[in-house]
Amino acid sequence: MIEANGSLGSLDDFVARGDGVHDELARLRDRDRILGALINALPIAVWAVDADGTYTYHDGRGLEAAGHVPGQHVGKNIFELYGDLAGGVERALAGEAVHGMAETHGCLWESWMVPLSESAGHVRSVIGFSLDVTEGKRAQQALQMKLDVIEAQQRVIRELAAPIIEVWEGVLALPMIGVVDSARTAEAMESLLEAISSRSARFAVLDLTGVQVVDTKVADHLIKLVRAIQLLGAEGIICGIRPNVAQTMVALGLDLSAIVTKANLRAGLMHCMQRLSARPAAPRKSP
Repeated sequence: MIEANGSLGSLDDFVARGDGVHDELARLRDRDRILGALINALPIAVWAVDADGTYTYHDGRGLEAAGHVPGQHVGKNIFELYGDLAGGVERALAGEAVHGMAETHGCLWESWMVPLSESAGHVRSVIGFSLDVTEGKRAQQALQMKLDVIEAQQRVIRELAAPIIEVWEGVLALPMIGVVDSARTAEAMESLLEAISSRSARFAVLDLTGVQVVDTKVADHLIKLVRAIQLLGAEGIICGIRPNVAQTMVALGLDLSAIVTKANLRAGLMHCMQRLSARPAAPRKSP
């Protein structure tokens, strides 16, 4: 018979301790079931090595992708198996929590390595968690390839939308068609100025016949483009301004008095021809 207040403690204390142990066991069982479900459901490999780098645990569904079975590496040394690829484990054994990427067995792994220390501070083992991110990486690479293709196509479209045509020596034409925004105008400005410089052009004709709408920023870019052309020693000519575009420019208060404007591309090119023919001939060299 157990005394209520004996040296071994009361019955209530004994029962309480028993309930506490039972609850702790229940929590451990739940934790084991949860971890087991994760290990078996996700493409992960969970492993552990001791202070010498010898596997003490090796499990997880992710092992299938590597061609391994659970427990296959237990008793083997990770440094002998993976050499330089196990550098992260060496750092973890030195007490550093490590996160990194490595490619082995034809798969890309994202790994977390956690050092477990004794009371004295010495690392006695490392717990590793490796996630197979191969499919995600492939999807990312495929998406990047598609984005690169789209960017290349957009670049070609932009070049076709604003092609720089060398009508004849010294005369460049830039027909602009469709919707013209600030970004497109800035790109055309850069390309045209580079072409004027590289080809030593004397005239650059901006044909706006195909442009339906011009806003404040675009109009400002066009004015700056003509002025930049003048700074390069060439003459900028704007032609083909539609009535609604002209009204917009007037409403915006833009000063076009210093800029040559012509009704259409033909008139703009005729202006260039007249200016070229009026240029004095180069003096002949004496025989």
